[in-house]
Amino acid sequence: MDDVYYSLINDVDSLKTAEEEINGMDDFLSDRIKVASMDDLFNFLRIGEDTLVHKSQKDLWRISEDKKGQMVIERLFDPNSKQPIRV
Repeated sequence: MDDVYYSLINDVDSLKTAEEEINGMDDFLSDRIKVASMDDLFNFLRIGEDTLVHKSQKDLWRISEDKKGQMVIERLFDPNSKQPIRV
């Protein structure tokens, strides 16, 4: 029984990590997000080859491939004001 208990405790940490990754995607608190599936792009409209607009926030994002070969989206910022670029 103790083995099952310790196994559950160890799994809680990995579940918390997975939950944080999922919540990070939903909340858009990050300026760079790994795209795991096409569903992750549901809240975006494509307006250019590598440019997206977030439907509700109306800010611009760029989709690209990172050094590891993973697709990521990154929020675009005005270099002068450091604010997200909005349409």
